[in-house]
Amino acid sequence: MARLIDTTLREGEQTPGLYLSPTVKKQIFAGLARCGVDEIELGVATAANTDLAELCGYARDHFPRQPFSLWCRCKEEDIRLAATLSPAVLSLSIPASDLHLEKKLGRDRSWALTTVAFSVRLAVSLGIKKVALGLEDASRADRPFLRELAALAREAGAFRIRVADTVGIADPVMMAELVGLMAGNGLEVAVHCHNDFGMATANTLSAFRHGAKWGDVTILGLGERAGNSRLEEVLAYLVLQEDNPKYHLAEMLALCRQVARETGRQIPPHQPLLGTNIFICESGIHQQGILADPATYEPFAPERVGKTRKFLVGKGVGRHGLAATLERLHIPRPADGDLLHLWQRLRCQATQLHRPLHDQEIYQLAIEASTSS
Repeated sequence: MARLIDTTLREGEQTPGLYLSPTVKKQIFAGLARCGVDEIELGVATAANTDLAELCGYARDHFPRQPFSLWCRCKEEDIRLAATLSPAVLSLSIPASDLHLEKKLGRDRSWALTTVAFSVRLAVSLGIKKVALGLEDASRADRPFLRELAALAREAGAFRIRVADTVGIADPVMMAELVGLMAGNGLEVAVHCHNDFGMATANTLSAFRHGAKWGDVTILGLGERAGNSRLEEVLAYLVLQEDNPKYHLAEMLALCRQVARETGRQIPPHQPLLGTNIFICESGIHQQGILADPATYEPFAPERVGKTRKFLVGKGVGRHGLAATLERLHIPRPADGDLLHLWQRLRCQATQLHRPLHDQEIYQLAIEASTSS
């Protein structure tokens, strides 16, 4: 079964211009725990992260059953610091591509292999019960080298390998290939997907379908550049399409809106799951289908995400949709001939105005049509 790692408090906080106070971080952690997220990544284990000890203490004191993890470079001083904070999981990270090793660090593959073996063994020796290894830029790394890193991590005591599509170049087929490459080596597979080409959610779901047990997400997709796989999209898909019972959809949607307010993010009206307009319909063909059976043009009931269905009367309205609107406005339905005339007038006026009509305009035209008949 798919499991979610929320990394809003680590990866999401790397969003340019985003600053989260300790109070807001605690609110986010509490909200994520209420959503049923399987693991919450609290931040980067480094001496520069002065809020981390306080946040770890809050997590343990207020949500003792909620697993939390820390992200950590393969540096001895950072690993030792992380051990003092007693996370449920320590997620070590190392570059896996030659580009990152050579250009960013001035290192080579031999250094990476030696560092992975030392770092995982050190973390295990310090009493950290679960150690994971993240492979940065895995989507651009040499495939046999990825397997070599994973095998070394397993031998040293890691339980999970996390492959990162660091610059968001993977598509669902490539992600399936990466997961297949990592699967079967005795490690649980996790994925970390960026959204540079708009495929982070699709890549995460593809990973689940091809054997990954864990997927990273962030609230509202917060993160570097175009962000990461969105918590709201992945969690809602697992709940609404796969009937996953362990996540709490209403709590998650409320948390997303709260974080949008706290961070000054605007939720576009047509944003999946959260947008105000996602159950507004103007097309006559769609309105007719929804009136017959909402499942014809709706993937799930509006009420599941706190929305209501609304028909607009515009240039594309059909007569079935118009009749439903008249009923909603408590306007008596005209005879068929008069309904046809009213329908034509409404469509004409909406076309001239370049917008759907307001209720008062519909009411006025309906009154005029009834008095002239």
